[in-house]
Formats: sequence, structure tokens, C-alpha cells
Amino acid sequence: MIFISKDDGAINTVSKKQIIGVSVTLVCFLLLYRLAVPALGQEMGAALAVIIAGVLLWVLEPLPLALTCLIIIFGLMVTGAATTEIVLSGFSSGATFLILAGLMIARGISNTNLGERAAYHTILKFGASPRGSLMALLITLQILALFVPATAVKATLLLPIIYTLGKNLVQTGSPPQVHKMLLLGLAYGTHVTALAVLPGAIGNVITADLLSANLGYEMTYTRWLTYFAPISLALIPCTWFILTVAFPTGNKGKSAQSVAFLKQKLEDFGPLSAGERRLIAILFITVTLWMTDFVHGWPPFIPAILAVILMALPGVGFIAWDKLLKINWGNVLMVGTNLSMGMVFINTGAAGYMASVFFPDSIIPVVFTFSLIGFILMGGLVHFYHLFIGNVATLIIIMVPMVLELGTSAGINPLYWALITGASGLLGFILVIQTMPGVIVYGTGKLNALDFIKAGVPLTLVSIVVVALAARFWWPYLESIINI
Repeated sequence: MIFISKDDGAINTVSKKQIIGVSVTLVCFLLLYRLAVPALGQEMGAALAVIIAGVLLWVLEPLPLALTCLIIIFGLMVTGAATTEIVLSGFSSGATFLILAGLMIARGISNTNLGERAAYHTILKFGASPRGSLMALLITLQILALFVPATAVKATLLLPIIYTLGKNLVQTGSPPQVHKMLLLGLAYGTHVTALAVLPGAIGNVITADLLSANLGYEMTYTRWLTYFAPISLALIPCTWFILTVAFPTGNKGKSAQSVAFLKQKLEDFGPLSAGERRLIAILFITVTLWMTDFVHGWPPFIPAILAVILMALPGVGFIAWDKLLKINWGNVLMVGTNLSMGMVFINTGAAGYMASVFFPDSIIPVVFTFSLIGFILMGGLVHFYHLFIGNVATLIIIMVPMVLELGTSAGINPLYWALITGASGLLGFILVIQTMPGVIVYGTGKLNALDFIKAGVPLTLVSIVVVALAARFWWPYLESIINI
């Protein structure tokens, strides 16, 4: 007999914010549905009403994001916006399994001291000065991006280290704003470095999946790396320079106390454990398979799944299976829902309709031209809309299908413009809510909204130019020398 315990006194309480948010969304949905369906047809009208209402729920956040995902899936099916196969297509995508496996890999890494070891070693190597620590942080993030797919996981993993290091630097004479410099370095650097690696961020995976589904363009691990690694490597010193200028520390020397702190932490860890050695071997195998995809032809999610199997396999792995399952399943639901929304968005024609709203006719001939100005305008438009659509995945799932639709309608291959859209969506630095790492570091209480604006505006402008330069010169050069 199976007994299920119940708590009859436990009910979900409702806050004023939830009542307002749900009420506003419901009214907007009913109005949109009533107006859009007669004018645009059942499928397109219903798709627009459900998707816009879903985005509004994500922005207002009266409900948990994962719960909103289920509401969107339910709404798309019951309104007849698309067939069940299309509505659920995102959950059968390799991108969803890549994120699922990636989160488990991150869980396995966080179960050891390997990530912290890498951070302490790198900071110590660069000297425990404020500026040296910032550069060490950015380099550590780039290393972790090869192995840890989720940006929020990397930020959470390194936050205690960076916070404590900043505290030590302040105690030894550095100004208090060293905390701001390092924390923003963590928030910005997490996304700057994640851009280089296909599994490095959910936005990358969604962009690549949309290109595959709609253009038939398979964005492999190595292909993505050749496109975006130069951009990340260019933005790392830019990020370092902008943050050191925005928050000058006036202290370039090493802190003896911080050096002692770092050495003590490494001594406390002791030698590499058996689990850490096995983890290193598994990560080496995984990255090797990712970077040799042009040989074996495996999509990125297959090596990621293999890594999860090896981590939990008795006699081979180092972590129990039930511990690997302790991930944020809401993130997996978010990816599947976003991909499904994208497919519905395109299949119903809603993407083309919204494109005419987001992109005025007067700027289309300028934006969709193979020119540096056109690429800069494309990036600028995405960053502008990112100020209003905070969630990266939501922004990309809305913008990339529209760009694909506009490019196809204009008779050009929209690949570069779609890649610029995906990259620009990941590089949102101005507002706290534009990235999860931003929200995480803001929660320390050491930063305010103006700090993000102070450093985020110049870094955003620089990133627009760097991405546009890559699209105009680097990507065509790659295509001229290798078959990618």
C-alpha cells in the first residue's frame, strides 16, 4: 500500500502583484484574441495572442517562469494555434537535451572543488591585485565556459569566491568600489565568454536550433567556435578596460592578505581527489568530442549525454545519479517552450506579421544590406528591444524568427543577421534584469542600477561594433578559406 501524506492547511497564497500581473495579462490576451483572430485567421491570431500574453507573464513575473511555460503550451494547443506536433516540437529538439545534459554536467562539477581550484589558481597567477583579479576572473570564466553550459550556474559557482576576494581587497586598502568592479566583471564576463561556446548559454543553443530548423544550416560546435571565439576574445580586454575605468581602484599592487587567503584556500583543498581526476578525464573526453565534430558528425548533445552517463556510471563516475538529477528543471522547460514558440511563430506566419511591426519599412533596406552600417543597426535594434524584453531566451525566440522571415522575404540569406541577433541578445549589460548573472550579483547589495548603466552603456556600444566587424570581415573570410 502506498501512503501519500497531505497538508490540508497548506494553500497557495496570492499577492497583490500576482493578482495585477495575471489580470493585466488575461485582459490583454482576451483583447488580442478577439481582435487578431477575425483579422488574421485562427492560427496566426491565436498564436500572436498566446505568445504575447506569455511574454507579458514572463516580463511581469506574477507566476514562476516554468509555470508560465506550461500555460503557454496549454494556450497554444487549446486555441488551435498549431498542431500538437508543432507545439511540442521544442521538447524533441537536440537543443533541449543539450541543455538538460549541460545542467547535469554543471551539477557534477559543482559537486567537486574543481571549479573553485581553477578560480583560485588563476587569480593567484595574475596576482591578487584588483585589476589582476578582474582579468583572472574573466579568464577563469572563459575556461569554465568550455565545460559549464549555464551562465547562472557559473555566476553562482564563482560569486562566493569573488565576494570574499573583494572583501579582502577592501580590508587591505582598496576602495569599496573594487566590489562593484569584480561583481560586474562576473555578471558581464559570464555572458561575454559564453558567446564563444555553443553550449555556453541557452541563447546560443536556441539560435543554432532555429537556424537548423528554418535554414537547414547545421551550427556545429566547431563552426560556432570559429564564428564567435574571436568576438569573445576581443570583448574580454574591452570588458576589463571599461570596468577599470568606470570603477578605478587606484591600487595596482598585490594584496599580501589576499595572496595568503588564496594560498590557504588551495592548501585546504589538498591534492586532487579521485573524483576530481575522473571529472577532468570526462571533461577532456567531452570537449575533445565537441571539437572534433567535423570528424565523427555527432551533434553537441550526444557528447554531453555521454558525459552525464560517465559521471554517474558505477565504477567509472564520481557522483550518484540522484544527485545529478538535482538541477533546475524549469530551465529545461523554458528551453523546450521557447523552441516550440519559435516554431509556432514561424509556421503560423506570426513572425512575418510581427516583423512588420518591429522593423519599420524605412530601415529594412539599410539593415538588410551587406555593410558595416547595416550590421551595426541590426545589433542596435536588438539591444533596444532587449531593454523591454529582459529574458534572453524570450528575446531571441521572438527576434530570430522575425529576422529569418525578413531576410527570406528580402531575397537574401539571413544567416549573418540571425547570428548578430542571437549574439546581441546574449550581450545585454545595461539593465539588471537583462541577464540572470546580473540579477545574481545585484542580490549581494553591493550594486545599484546606475552601476550597471555606468559600465553597461559603453560595453554595449563596444559589443555592437565588435559583432558588426566580425560579421562584415571575419565571417566572410572564414567562408572563403574553409567550407563552414
